[in-house]
Amino acid sequence: MLRAQTGVLLSCLACAAGLPLQAQQSTTIGGYGEVHYSNSNSSGSSGVIDLARFVLYVGHSFNDRISFRSELEVEDAKVAGGEPGGEVSLEQAFIDYKFGEPVTLRAGLVLMPMGIINEVHEPPTFNGVDRPLYDDVVIPTTWRELGAGVAGSIPGVQGLVYRAYLVNGLKAEGFSGVDGLRDGRQEGQNASFANVALSGRVEWARPGLKLGLSGYYGGSANSAPALGTGAFSAPVFIGAIDGRYEIGAFQFRGEAATESISDAAAINALYGNAVGSRVAGWYLEAGWNALRLLARNSSHHLILFSRYEEDDTHAAVPSGTPRNPAFDRRVTTLGLTWKPISQLAFKGDYQFRRNAAHQLEDDVVSLGLGWMF
Repeated sequence: MLRAQTGVLLSCLACAAGLPLQAQQSTTIGGYGEVHYSNSNSSGSSGVIDLARFVLYVGHSFNDRISFRSELEVEDAKVAGGEPGGEVSLEQAFIDYKFGEPVTLRAGLVLMPMGIINEVHEPPTFNGVDRPLYDDVVIPTTWRELGAGVAGSIPGVQGLVYRAYLVNGLKAEGFSGVDGLRDGRQEGQNASFANVALSGRVEWARPGLKLGLSGYYGGSANSAPALGTGAFSAPVFIGAIDGRYEIGAFQFRGEAATESISDAAAINALYGNAVGSRVAGWYLEAGWNALRLLARNSSHHLILFSRYEEDDTHAAVPSGTPRNPAFDRRVTTLGLTWKPISQLAFKGDYQFRRNAAHQLEDDVVSLGLGWMF
C-alpha cells in the first residue's frame, strides 16, 4: 500500500504557529480486483470474460484514536448510460473512534459482520474463481448498510473479538424466491430508516483456527401498512456459524446459516414475490497445498481444493406459496489456486451445478486472476 505522510508538514505548521503537536497523520491507498472467464456447457452458451470488479481503498488516520476507511468499487469494467451491466458503488465508508482495545465506536457505511467473505472478500483470500453461491443467495455479499456501532476485543479472553451495529433495515419489496434477501439491501443509497436492524458477530482466533458466530434481526416493512409500521415490522432473523482451520499443508473452512422471514405470506400477497419463509444454506471446503510435497522450500502456494454446498431459498414456504424445488441448489466445485505471493492468485475451477428439480442444470469451467495491494 502507498502511504502518504502528511504529519511532517502538519508538525512544521504547528511549530511555526506555536501550537501543541498532535499525533502524526497518514493516508493509506490500496485496493483489489479480479478478472473472470467462464464457460457453461448449457445449450447455446459461449465463454464470457469480465473484469468483475476493481476496488480502490482509501484510509486515513487523523491521530491515534480517529481514522477513516473506505472502498470504492467499479463492477464489470465499464458503466455507460442506457447499457446493461456495470456499477460504481461504495462498499464501505466509516469513521472509527478508538477508546481502547475493548471499545471502538464506528459510524457510516459498514459491512454486515455476517460470515467469512462479507467482511474479508479480497480475491486472494478465498479459493474459487467466484465466491460460493452461499455468499450470493444466503448471505447477500457484499452486504453493507448505514448505521453505527462498536467493535473491539473482549478482555480476559485471548483472541476473542466482537462487532455490533445498529443499521437501517432491509426492504421486503426486493425479496424474491430465487435470490432470497439479496435485492432487499439498501446499500447506503437514500436508505429508508423506517425499519432498523441489529447485527453482530463474535469471533475467536487461535493459531491456525478461527471460529465465528453471527446474527441479524431487523424489520423490512418500510412502512407498508399491510406489513406494519413498527421499527421491527416484517422481521428478518439470520443466524450463522463459520470456521476456518489450517494445519500443515491442509486448510479447511465451512459455513452454515438459517434465515427466517416470518411475514413471508403477507410480503408475497403485497408484492407477489414468492418469498420463502425460511432460507438455509451451508458449505464445506477442503484444500491442500501441493507444493509442501513437491517443493517444500518454495514460498509459492498451489492449493488443490474441493467445495460442496447446498443453498435453498425455499427451505420453507408460507401457506399459499408453492415450493419451487429449483431453488434447492447443490454446487460441487473442484479447482486450484496458485499464489506466487500472498497478494496475487491465479485460479481455475470446474463446477457441477444441480438442483432438486433437475432443471437448468449445467457444468461450468472458470479461470480467474485476483489481486490485492
